[in-house]
Amino acid sequence: MAGTDERVSRPGQYAGYAPVLYDEWVRTSQYLPTRDGTRLAVDLYRPAVNGKAVERPFPVVWEHQLSRASLAEDGTLSLRGVTSGMAELTRYGYTVAFVDRRGNGASFGTMTGYHSRTEASDAYDVTEWLAAQSWSDGHVGVFGCSNTGDAAMQAATVGAPHLKAVFAGNYSFHKYDAFQRGGIRANWGAGPNRTREEDLRNLPVDADDDGSLLRQAVAEHQANTSLKDMWQAAPYRDSEVASVGTRPWLEYSVATYKDAIERSGVPVYSFDGWDDDFRKESLVSAATLSNPHKVLVGPWPHCGSEGFDIVAERHRFFDYWLKGVDNGIMQEPPVHYYTGSSDGTGEWRDARQWPPNPLARQTRYYLDGGSSGTVGSVNDGTLDRSRPRGHGAGDAYRVDYSVSSPEPVGLAQTCPQDEKGLTYTTAPLHDDVELTGHPEVSLHMSSTTPDGNVFAYLSDVAPDGTVRILTDGRIRLALRSTQRAPYDVLGTPWHRGNAGDAEPMPEGRAERVDFDMLPLSSVVPAGHRLRVTVTGADVRESDRTELSPAPVYTVHRGPAHASSITLPIAR
Repeated sequence: MAGTDERVSRPGQYAGYAPVLYDEWVRTSQYLPTRDGTRLAVDLYRPAVNGKAVERPFPVVWEHQLSRASLAEDGTLSLRGVTSGMAELTRYGYTVAFVDRRGNGASFGTMTGYHSRTEASDAYDVTEWLAAQSWSDGHVGVFGCSNTGDAAMQAATVGAPHLKAVFAGNYSFHKYDAFQRGGIRANWGAGPNRTREEDLRNLPVDADDDGSLLRQAVAEHQANTSLKDMWQAAPYRDSEVASVGTRPWLEYSVATYKDAIERSGVPVYSFDGWDDDFRKESLVSAATLSNPHKVLVGPWPHCGSEGFDIVAERHRFFDYWLKGVDNGIMQEPPVHYYTGSSDGTGEWRDARQWPPNPLARQTRYYLDGGSSGTVGSVNDGTLDRSRPRGHGAGDAYRVDYSVSSPEPVGLAQTCPQDEKGLTYTTAPLHDDVELTGHPEVSLHMSSTTPDGNVFAYLSDVAPDGTVRILTDGRIRLALRSTQRAPYDVLGTPWHRGNAGDAEPMPEGRAERVDFDMLPLSSVVPAGHRLRVTVTGADVRESDRTELSPAPVYTVHRGPAHASSITLPIAR
């Protein structure tokens, strides 16, 4: 966003529309009140001249944080306004605020659940408090990513009259679909889990000279909900958890308040990355909500933006909606996404909708016998567009719980586990194949146990044997039934996952199990192969029950029970 006379406004680049007005900012901190009297700590970054805050009113953008400012063990000061890069917007005439959520940072209160309605009410109070200050012009925007991205979206559910724009990244539109995808709980989403000592490293507000208020606030934090315990008590979408007195998957999900968001009319900018478990959520949100919407999906992990100036993009969006700058952002195609390749190349593309080409060739590949000769898996089967013929057949596999990863894996893709599962591999591709959209898996399966977890991976296999996982899907077998979703899931199978939907696998009989994989946009080069791998365990699942003896799954592949994957082939 360097100052220049050239006018540039395109994704990740912004110059010439907003002159640099100030070269300094000052940070102050204080407590602000909420309707129930709980005090929330806020850091304010305001434009300044000669070390003094400018008194004229500006738009305000803010983030509902877990820790707005803290000290590391070595005494290093970490300021969210600096680490996020958002203090940069003060140069262009914005006030930027960071507010510790109740039960976190230097704020008082307790965190009950995860993005509760109390927190949403706090977001209303914060928004209106910011709008009412003398240094505010009444136009307020909210931003965030991951946990704070969810918080930003929750702010749009409560009808705050001065909230004019939301810029949210890597959030969950419905928490169950993201955290408990396929009915299987992920190994993340149970934090923050801070000790009292760690909590006391949060920075007190300016008036708290001796830290006594911080100590009082931290004492209240000790009653925060144990998120791990809460999620463990909620195996189904409609589970009610006594410790929080609600059905957490429903109360804490943005999707539950779809109608309220649409009534607000607040414009939403969603961004995500292809190497993130949340990537479907932004696309579902944009497809569901009638609000003005922008979507960005890049070649990034969770909350990544390498090679793309996300602060400039926020600036473009907020300039348009908070300052009325006609920079063309809303005249652009609403979807901006990256299509990559295993050779490290790729390109940015624009689309009017997602999937960008709903008429893309949905091509079915069947899981078959024979041998691809490419991998030492349990079966080394083949993957072919021709439907299997002959007598019914199947591949039996005893679940291998020893799947592992050399590094901790959370929201990113895991490493290949081909040797510990069933694999089905194509012949080398004659031409480049672009996959853009949502792959879907249809397995005819039987199991020696009434329940269990199934994972499927789609990979790009290079001529030298290098394997790159493109995407994956998962399903808990007892929750295999599909229902009609109450929001737009982009034509993919949707599993409600209520307690009443649980149905044991029948003994000795094959059942059809349909589930989707996370969306992707990737080119698989000619000469490479596609591979589907099926396992019964994944390093990213939480609270796995390891049975002894381990279950035996059989993937059936005869003409009457053909198992397949449907791929969105764009070219």
